[in-house]
Amino acid sequence: MGKIKKWYRSVPIWLAFFLFALAGLAASAFFANRVTGAKYYELVHMKETAGAVISGAFVEIQKGEGYISTDDTAGDAASEVQYSLAAGENSYQYWAQLGTELPQNVKVAYQYTMTQAKLAPFLIYAAGLLLAALLFWFTKLRKPLVMLEAASERIAENELDFPLDYPGRDEMARLCAAFERMRSALDENNRRMLRMIDEQHQLNDAYTHDLRTPLAVLRGYTDMLARYMPTGQLPQEEVLDTVRTMSAQVERLERFVNSMNAAQRLGDVELHPEEVPAKELAAGMRETAEILGENGHIAVDVAADVPEETVRIDAGAFRQVYENLLGNGLRFARSKIRVELTSDGERLVLRVADDGQGFTERELVTAANPYYSGQKGEADHFGLGLYICRTLCEKHGGSLTPENAPEGGGRVTATFAMAL
Repeated sequence: MGKIKKWYRSVPIWLAFFLFALAGLAASAFFANRVTGAKYYELVHMKETAGAVISGAFVEIQKGEGYISTDDTAGDAASEVQYSLAAGENSYQYWAQLGTELPQNVKVAYQYTMTQAKLAPFLIYAAGLLLAALLFWFTKLRKPLVMLEAASERIAENELDFPLDYPGRDEMARLCAAFERMRSALDENNRRMLRMIDEQHQLNDAYTHDLRTPLAVLRGYTDMLARYMPTGQLPQEEVLDTVRTMSAQVERLERFVNSMNAAQRLGDVELHPEEVPAKELAAGMRETAEILGENGHIAVDVAADVPEETVRIDAGAFRQVYENLLGNGLRFARSKIRVELTSDGERLVLRVADDGQGFTERELVTAANPYYSGQKGEADHFGLGLYICRTLCEKHGGSLTPENAPEGGGRVTATFAMAL
């Protein structure tokens, strides 16, 4: 039964309707033939055996004789009555044109039976086609249409977290699959929008938190200078140290404002994928790793295994992600970093692993959040590296995943879709 249902759901709608209509016509033809055959047999039987009482006499229709005889005779010879129609004719006029008047109820019965015989085929064919249409509706159309209607109502109520699964390969199954893709895209866009709103709240909280400290420092030093400089109680050297400290805080504020602008502009970045030679991409990665590794006294091993001659990506976005991940790894690595570049035909996968302490359970969730600076928490590091990488990867149809490598240390995997 399951195989039949699976086959039926793969049959195109037009073919299923044609098969139902054909089956309805065949069944109708069978029953119409049986019913009309029975009615015409009844008519023939009525014509052959019907009798009526005329003037107290019993009239019997003799088959194929061309006359009727009665048992009420005048004299020794039997009276004979001629009629004009042959005995085998099958119509009401046969009864009407008899030389002798037949009873009205016999004529009415004959006419009623003849009407049934004429109308029965039309009624049976109509009933057969209607039944076929109902079966087609309930077995082929009703369930997917009900599912689509229920899904549209849930989407209208902003409920997107549900699957729409209707197996099959016919037009309704393809329509349900297209509706499911639309629902999934709406759900993903909704989640992305909520995540953007949440990230904006995080950015605002980070702005407030990170601005509070340098502003408090500047406020304290300005109050001190305003209080003691007029009285001459502050030595000139201490005043200069205070001014230098205030200048450093102002520079930090300037860098912070620049980072804020960079984070805000990420939403407006437009990617422009193009065909990039894989060997050229790998050579640029090795060159960058060699320079940054020497500066940080960290050994960087780059392994590129891309079977395609060219990859379709935004080279600028890829380089920015790579440099951010490499720079982030250099901050936490003890002695070495492992970089891997692979491809599965649809995605370009970049992995950067270090031999540091790795991520904590909390950092696995929050490492890619804006203004999260990790365990070291340098004052000049604003924690935007992984956030920028994640945003660029998602714009490129991919993702960013921080994790701990099986051999120890932290590892970040960035993916880029190559079919943009």
